[in-house]
Amino acid sequence: MNRRSTENGNQVGKTWASAALLLMHALGRHPTIKGITRESWLICYSHEQSRIIQQKLYDLCPKYALADDCEFIRGKGFRGLAPMVRFKEEYGGAIIRIKTASQGIGLESGTCGLVVIDEPVNSETLNACIARTTRGGPNGTRGIVAMSLTPVGNVDITYLKNLIEDNKISVHRAALNIANTTPIGCRPLMSEEQIHSMIEAFLPIDREQRVNASLDVAAEGVIFDNFDPSMISSQPVAPGGKYELCIGIDHGSSPNSQVVTLACIDKREPEHPRIYMLDEYVSGQAPPETHARAILEMLKRNDMKPEQVQYWTGDGTHHATRSRDGFKMSNILLMRAFETLLGYPPRNLPFTIRRPVKWRHSVYYTSSLIHAIMSRKHFYIHPNCKQLILSIKNWTMKRTQSSRSTDPFGHAIDSMRYCVSSCIDQRFARPHSIQITR
Repeated sequence: MNRRSTENGNQVGKTWASAALLLMHALGRHPTIKGITRESWLICYSHEQSRIIQQKLYDLCPKYALADDCEFIRGKGFRGLAPMVRFKEEYGGAIIRIKTASQGIGLESGTCGLVVIDEPVNSETLNACIARTTRGGPNGTRGIVAMSLTPVGNVDITYLKNLIEDNKISVHRAALNIANTTPIGCRPLMSEEQIHSMIEAFLPIDREQRVNASLDVAAEGVIFDNFDPSMISSQPVAPGGKYELCIGIDHGSSPNSQVVTLACIDKREPEHPRIYMLDEYVSGQAPPETHARAILEMLKRNDMKPEQVQYWTGDGTHHATRSRDGFKMSNILLMRAFETLLGYPPRNLPFTIRRPVKWRHSVYYTSSLIHAIMSRKHFYIHPNCKQLILSIKNWTMKRTQSSRSTDPFGHAIDSMRYCVSSCIDQRFARPHSIQITR
């Protein structure tokens, strides 16, 4: 069986290469492998991720070769419950099926000549794809399994490293540099300065994987290694900005685990926001009214009213024990406490504490956003945020849930991530209300 792996740094075009490989096989235009692959599969982690490569697949595809009933909707992908790219019979009549590994849709049935996997998958998913290509090539020969990835994330890819070391899989690496981001015969897509800025923004825990496609797992270390003491400042927020106020809440019952942070985000330049961490409230197990009163006091000493805060984000419900009588704290209980203290009727609070949108690798992603802003020296924190400052200096990204749950520095970091990511993360806008009309 032919198995290939391409480990690349970020932004060197591996997804474009995957899309081109699929089309060359489907249209019989591969420079070295002759014939048309009648059925190919594209395996993505999730449907959301597949939309990105579907767009690139469509952009590269000769539109005249698509079947008349093959429809592409920008922003959604190829039409159909199970997305599929179909070509006209005069161009070979090949099909490309788009599947998702996280849902396990149809990976244990069918036969195909080419499987292209975008981003890391576990060994079970890879084995399922290999089984589908056993007789899927031309005239019943073995097909091809190709994988393109940046070796980061929560997927264990030790098996891939072992396959490469045993010479059972061919590998092509592309580091993030000028040479690998310059198309043949064209100008560089990125400057040396842009590449250096991107490298500096990567978290140190997997910088080697993202830059040089290393398969070695980095040692755990302090994540915000670019935090500078000069960022600690009691100077007031500079006038003239386009400011939005945010509050992030990490619920907890052990000492110093209920953490609330207050931030002001300057969005004059939406692509380069500035973060001002203004204050914090740290506590342990207490009634919701106690927490609500402390948050109101925090706002009062910063000359703010709760109605002025645009983003309230809390991490849902926390149970201190498994029993029904155990301590419980939640966004809803906190909102009811605010209604009591502020004198609002039930369910008439002018703001809502929402749960954070937790994407795949959301801890890494939101930490990267903050790390990049620190790298640009656009991060400031008031000395009153003592627990948060201590946490920024010492927090490491744990690889197991048990380690994360006992990390004394994780609560303040989570509160900060919830606080600022809802404002600076532009990938998703949660609707404030949904209106159903006839």
